[in-house]
Amino acid sequence: MKLKERRMFPVINKIRDSLMESEKDIGVLVDVYQFTEIEKTFSKEEVEFALRYLNGKGYFVLRVDRAGYVLTSKGYDEWLFPEGENNSKGIFISYAVKDASLAGKLKNELEKEGLNVFLAHEDIEPTEKWRDKIIADLKSSHTFIALRTKNYLGRPYTEQECGFALALNKRILTISIDTNVEDMGFCSEFQGERFEIGQELEIFEFCKKQLS
Repeated sequence: MKLKERRMFPVINKIRDSLMESEKDIGVLVDVYQFTEIEKTFSKEEVEFALRYLNGKGYFVLRVDRAGYVLTSKGYDEWLFPEGENNSKGIFISYAVKDASLAGKLKNELEKEGLNVFLAHEDIEPTEKWRDKIIADLKSSHTFIALRTKNYLGRPYTEQECGFALALNKRILTISIDTNVEDMGFCSEFQGERFEIGQELEIFEFCKKQLS
């Protein structure tokens, strides 16, 4: 990838942030002057290059009078609010950062079974909007696994992921490690299983059995 193309992605992220803040909707004109603030960080040429890229992807349509761009339904669905197709083999592992090693081992074990496993610290590229990527993978996954350790309890993002999975009616597996299954709130009724610290092999086998 050329340097010019690599620099384009941070510009695209800034354009997206600008649109989100303005709450522009499908078919509404996005005035070219809306992006002048971005030119304080990036050059005008870089902003124009990014806009041409978005136009080429079908996310924007340049008006005939060149007064600005119009956000398309494709841009809304695929770029601003990516949905992703539901994947019957898709697994989303929710975990605390301090438990990344265990989560990584579980991912490896499940992928040996032919499953597609999303793990935030491995599967989010540096240039991606991490909140959007997490939401998109939550939506497209079939099963939500919560590695419910003491590190996990009370963390705002892990709690939000649980609530999101519940609202999306995902299959939920609760892995309570040295914690109580009932501490998971609304999600506690979904196939909860309690383990002790160090029972990694038992955790792997339980998950494989549930997902086979």
